[in-house]
Amino acid sequence: MAFEIGHMYIRLKLFFKRLFYQRPVIWPILEFLQGLKYAVNYYYYYGLLDGKKGLSVREVNIEFASQCNLRCKFCSLDHDKPKQVISDEILEKFLKGFVTNKRYSGIKRINLYNGGEILLHPKRMDMLRMIKKYKDLARSKNLAFPEVHMLTNGMLLREKLAEEIIEIDAVDLLGVSFDGGTPEWFEEMRVNAKWPPFYENIKGFDRIRKEKGSAVKMCAISCIPSDKERSTEWMHPEFQEIYGLLDWYELRRFHNWAGEIEEIKIPEKKHKIGCTLLMEQMVLLPNGDITICCNDLNSKAVIGNITQTDFLDIYNGKTRREYLKLHLQGKKNEIEFCKGCETF
Repeated sequence: MAFEIGHMYIRLKLFFKRLFYQRPVIWPILEFLQGLKYAVNYYYYYGLLDGKKGLSVREVNIEFASQCNLRCKFCSLDHDKPKQVISDEILEKFLKGFVTNKRYSGIKRINLYNGGEILLHPKRMDMLRMIKKYKDLARSKNLAFPEVHMLTNGMLLREKLAEEIIEIDAVDLLGVSFDGGTPEWFEEMRVNAKWPPFYENIKGFDRIRKEKGSAVKMCAISCIPSDKERSTEWMHPEFQEIYGLLDWYELRRFHNWAGEIEEIKIPEKKHKIGCTLLMEQMVLLPNGDITICCNDLNSKAVIGNITQTDFLDIYNGKTRREYLKLHLQGKKNEIEFCKGCETF
């Protein structure tokens, strides 16, 4: 039931985004209201509760592997940084919170992605089994456990791997990232990616989930050129076919990854208060580092490490609280990482 409600919420949010995003008056009003929500959350969680009760964070991203097999033209990932994969010790240290501390019930979603490709982890199935272990343990104790969303570029999602992911039953939703609208643009934008195997892999996963009667959902977040409408009507028939298999999808414009992609200019948002990502998200990196949001693909806004500091102490730590306060005051430009971001 909770998953279906979340699914309906996503569809409603996408509907309003498509309806109002290009409206010069209405969209800023919605963003202003979003800012009021940020202010309410700030004063409740970090004022009234002083960061010591409850949890403003609604989702935690977990990066299994820091490296990627693609070289997408619009991505800010630094491919020269050290290649790291998460260990079972670090993953388990985080997951234990869901069966030992009721505050973790505020986390509604675990996203298995950040900058790297999850399927490059050599023990990816063991990591999923560990998540399944804690999901089952939490439920046996009548404790909440988040939805688990996994995102992949799909190039390694071959039939055997697809079957394993479905059989382990740790993942509630499989997201696939693909862009362009045509096979030619797909391969041009996503360097090293090839459309034919991607197309077959995604169709294969959908076929297997249906054959096995799996409850896992499928979705996509796709970036499309700025001169094209946010619809699938103009797209290649095979793109339209893939979108037709999915439970939901979002068509987006490119963003600048917190100023890392200089070619993408961002609108000035003087009306915008706060940042939803900063308030509601944290990211666990393979080495145990915690960074503030999913726009930080290169560890430039790390605020702690769970091998040295408890996750909840990082959540309520001095650096993160200072960032939250500066966003509330409209002073995000004083944060080196945030100053070039369009703010979410």
